[in-house]
Amino acid sequence: MYLYLIRHGIAVDLDPLTVDATASDELRSLTKIGRKKVAQVADRLAELELRFDLMITSPLVRAKQTADILLDKQLSPNLEISDRLKPSGTLESWLMEWQARSNGTSTISTVALVGHEPNLSEWAELFLFGRIEGKIILKKGGIIGLKFTDNFKIGAAQLACSIPPKYLLN
Repeated sequence: MYLYLIRHGIAVDLDPLTVDATASDELRSLTKIGRKKVAQVADRLAELELRFDLMITSPLVRAKQTADILLDKQLSPNLEISDRLKPSGTLESWLMEWQARSNGTSTISTVALVGHEPNLSEWAELFLFGRIEGKIILKKGGIIGLKFTDNFKIGAAQLACSIPPKYLLN
């Protein structure tokens, strides 16, 4: 099984004068440059023939927009939204959701998660090392690929790829 962690593209800055920063953060959209770069990354991933059986995204606008661009480039036939991928989500809660859903009988072999930092880097470290070390940083529009011999388990992954967006841009 493969799990790809994809960080959303460049988004508009958070307005520091907003009274409800959480609500404002959830509504931040990709910038024009962010959309363009995500589309270029998606084109390159398509050229490399990378496809996902399932893509799951955070419901926050910038992540959903990133996932929609990847979907438009036909990198996955399926897109789902999970609150577990919000910045407040935890790996443990996502794993419980995944295990309840797949119940050990899933035919899905390649999954992409579109989300946020520091979650995705921390999740990569947990899958790889079993602990958070603060050594992995996932850039906006970047991708980390993890290989598992069985279902997704903490400390059981091998690094398949770690690609900053600059290596995928034209």
